[in-house]
Amino acid sequence: MLRRFRRLSRRELVATLCENLQWKNLAGRPRLEACDQLLDALEVAEGLKLPPKRKSSNKATSEIQGEPIPDVELNVPLSAVRPIRIVPVAKEEQQTWNATMATFHPLGYQRAFGARQHYWIIAEGGSKPLRLGGLLFGSSAKALADRESWIGWTAEERSRFRPRIVNNSRYLILPGVHVPHLASHVLGLVSRRIRSDWQDRYGFAPVLLETFVELPYHGTCYAAANWIRVGETTGRTRQDRHRSIHVPRKSVWLYPLTPNWRKELMAPWPRWEEPDEEEEEEDGGFWE
Repeated sequence: MLRRFRRLSRRELVATLCENLQWKNLAGRPRLEACDQLLDALEVAEGLKLPPKRKSSNKATSEIQGEPIPDVELNVPLSAVRPIRIVPVAKEEQQTWNATMATFHPLGYQRAFGARQHYWIIAEGGSKPLRLGGLLFGSSAKALADRESWIGWTAEERSRFRPRIVNNSRYLILPGVHVPHLASHVLGLVSRRIRSDWQDRYGFAPVLLETFVELPYHGTCYAAANWIRVGETTGRTRQDRHRSIHVPRKSVWLYPLTPNWRKELMAPWPRWEEPDEEEEEEDGGFWE
């Protein structure tokens, strides 16, 4: 291919190889990153003369752009705003979602890591649809002693099957919205669609949801939505490779998405690798 198509860029070469080899993940997307890594290895081992890589624009570390949705003052019963819809965020609205979360969420927002699914919370029951907040689901924590103990996992099982757990890392209802039972209602709605959305995007359906709740919050809406409090974190983060970062402990909550979740959680499957962590990356994860 290098001899026949001498003007191919590195990106075009990778895409062409994946197309000709039918090299795809379970979601049907080309395994661009895996192919690129193989070319790196062949370039060293076989001395191939490959097109140069494009320099990264480092978009993922840029400041949040866009304007947040406006806060709304709403103090009504749930029946006044139903039906509530949970809607995946369209690509053209991603910056608006980012800015909304960065502006209103107590933990702020910079970017998502790895596999992820963003949602809007939309109320259809008034005179016009209103966006009341949003949610983010992403990759689960790499290791949680209380989670592993509750599931009954060994370290090897955790390494193999952890991607079947998806983390609710951000949950926002706008500060002006005061609708009793809305938060738990939204959790119920999203739990009924996250499996199909994840399947469409990454080629497999999650089995458990997890989240962390930091004081002064007590996880009341999660408890009302039948999530299970299984313990606490140890006060470390996924970036704490040298055990030097200390953060507040948080309660750990899990929610099984299927009745036979234990069996499904450890059913045989290919090994999953995290997708690229850049916010703009749409390739998804890949399999080995």
